[in-house]
Amino acid sequence: MAKNIGVRELAYFIHQSGDLKEEFFSNREINIGTQIHQYIQSQFKEGDKKEYFIKQDISFNNKTYNLNGYIDGVLGFNSKNPILLEIKSTTEELDLITEEYHREHMAQLKIYGYLYCLLNNLENIHLRLMYVSVIDYSSKAFDSIINVNELEEFSLNALEEYIKFLTILETNEVKRQETIKSIKFPFKMERKGQRSLMASVYRALRDEKILYAIAPTGIGKTMATLFSSLKALEHNDKLFYLTAKGSGKNAPIDALKILERDGLNLKAIDIVAKKKICNKKALHCNPDECIFAKGYFDRLKTATIDILENNNIISEEVLREYSKKHKICAFEYSLYLSYYCDVIIADYNYVFDPVAHLIRYFSSDEVYHAKVLIDEAHNMIDRSKEMFSAEINEEDIRTLRKILTGLKPSIRTEANNVIEVISNYQDKMNEGSLYVDTKPDLKLDNKLRDLLIKCDSVFEDNKKFNDKDQALDIYYKILDFINTSEIFSDTHRLLAVSNNEEISISYYCLDASEFLLKTIREYIHGIVFFSATLSPIEYHANLLTKGEGKFLELESPFDNEKLDIIIDNKISTKYNDRGSSIDKILEYIEILTSTKKGNYIVFFPSYQYLKMVVDSLDDNPPYEKIIQKRNMNIEIQNEILETFRNDKEKSHVGFFVLGGVFSEGIDLIGDALNGVIIVGVGLPQINDFNNLLRDYFNQIYEEGFEYAYTYPGMTKVIQSVGRVIRTEDDKGVAILLDNRFETSKYQKLMPPHWTNKHYISNPQSLRKELDRFYNKNK
Repeated sequence: MAKNIGVRELAYFIHQSGDLKEEFFSNREINIGTQIHQYIQSQFKEGDKKEYFIKQDISFNNKTYNLNGYIDGVLGFNSKNPILLEIKSTTEELDLITEEYHREHMAQLKIYGYLYCLLNNLENIHLRLMYVSVIDYSSKAFDSIINVNELEEFSLNALEEYIKFLTILETNEVKRQETIKSIKFPFKMERKGQRSLMASVYRALRDEKILYAIAPTGIGKTMATLFSSLKALEHNDKLFYLTAKGSGKNAPIDALKILERDGLNLKAIDIVAKKKICNKKALHCNPDECIFAKGYFDRLKTATIDILENNNIISEEVLREYSKKHKICAFEYSLYLSYYCDVIIADYNYVFDPVAHLIRYFSSDEVYHAKVLIDEAHNMIDRSKEMFSAEINEEDIRTLRKILTGLKPSIRTEANNVIEVISNYQDKMNEGSLYVDTKPDLKLDNKLRDLLIKCDSVFEDNKKFNDKDQALDIYYKILDFINTSEIFSDTHRLLAVSNNEEISISYYCLDASEFLLKTIREYIHGIVFFSATLSPIEYHANLLTKGEGKFLELESPFDNEKLDIIIDNKISTKYNDRGSSIDKILEYIEILTSTKKGNYIVFFPSYQYLKMVVDSLDDNPPYEKIIQKRNMNIEIQNEILETFRNDKEKSHVGFFVLGGVFSEGIDLIGDALNGVIIVGVGLPQINDFNNLLRDYFNQIYEEGFEYAYTYPGMTKVIQSVGRVIRTEDDKGVAILLDNRFETSKYQKLMPPHWTNKHYISNPQSLRKELDRFYNKNK
């Protein structure tokens, strides 16, 4: 059976060349490219063929290869002298483009020409490479008439070199399948629930189903899900392990390294956010200023072969090493390498975000079958709504206008038109600061499109100017807004918000489940959502896959008695009662730290509440206080965690925010964390915006308040309590401060392993309960 090889893939791998520029980055370019193809093809005459599929078996070194692809156009299809047309869209100035602009473009056309000559017994063929400007659809063409013998030599040389690379890939494929089949689970199957989780994950991915799994801490869910998923992989399958935060990638990478040590041989890559891994710490590439973008495509082939021949697990560190060695952009390098990897570890948005998703895997011409694991899946609800929402404001447009002032053509008229439309919303908000509509603003959308078109011309005619990166940021923000307008649905709302007389307009997605489910149905061949906090599981399933999927809830493998859940059933932390709660909270902290020296975290529902308590502390409390600040960078976060882990000389109390960076995704094992205090039930702020969610979900599920407030809040509470017990040797306390925790509504939402619950009403009863617990667990 002949091995299939796409002509485009062959030409691009062997002959790719040139610089890495902004035009190569955006999914938007795919859409514009399609529009340009359609525009040029609409001008074809009778007898011209568009999207002509060609295929031909080529024998080489005693093997047969089927080369195939779509020719953009065959002009004069039935004539004796047809012209093969290849269309390429570009943002580059046409005057600067030569035949050598991107050598892979002419290479692709030459190979098509060779195949066409073979099929039609032609000695010569007329080739036309046409570049079309995305700005004004003007074009520049390069024509050549080439003999079939020259085309044969060119094509077979390319094929010979490509076969060498294919041999590497085929060898890797054989090793992958052989070692996946033979690899054994690296640990003894002792943890309760682990076998059940593995069996369910395997069946879901094998049968291309949807599974939700509540997997409490300690089951070993990372290794269990990863191992069983690998067992379900077949030829052309790729496994995506998706996380919400960068720190969540460490677990799957460590698990893969353990499996590699035991004999697993496959390729895996960690895709890191561009702003983190960029060699030059820039958001927009400029080959005139960045050596990693200049000549990027000239060096990409060599860099790809090098890293694949010498590495199986391509971590962030490995990627940085090879990108520096070959002087190529680390971020774009990682995206390209993912084509040749079996396991891709990435953020949620690389699968589901309509702008950031990896097109090769999640588009109509999918080459691979994606199987997906969603870790910490409770985060997907909010993240998915963000993916399908967009915002623009007056200040953005004013800033863009200021930056581009003095450049030609002027955007002033178009920018002023947009500002005028946005400003008119002020009249609609006389009765409040929020205006809501169920339809998009078509006038605003059209004015923004006009502005984008003019910006395209400015960027085309002015390659360098001050604050270009900031202008591009706003440009893409506008583009995102327009793209969101095109998917605006019954689950969207137009929101106009006034802040200090500055108006912002949002197309906000209240419920992204229909978009997620569409992606799953069309492009994903089995998916597992798993987390310790997917309760109520129906709530999560409704907001992620419209209720579709099977459910699995596992028991905690740890001794329930080692987690002491202490509930104060008298204290109120409601907004109007917060001032009167402060003294009691401080007394509870004092009792906790004096009963047992150690490390503790107090979680608050807001920075405001946190500040109220911290401001009431003594100047020199008998412990070191650590206070979470807004927008705390990763370095400071890590310093705080290291303090908890390593400083044993005194007690530490962290004053942190529920749902923040310290409430999930961190492991503080043993005495690194002895207990937590949860202040309140974690309700999101009650405001007009969240009330929109309440009203929407009340219509759909008749549980508006629960979907908008109760369930999201309790998820944060459970996550924060989950920081206490991380291993079977851990023991600790979780003090829940709010009388609502005693109600049946909240009792039903508590995890099954919270069986060791005790109720208190005053500081004295807390001290007594702590003494009882610690004496029992000496």
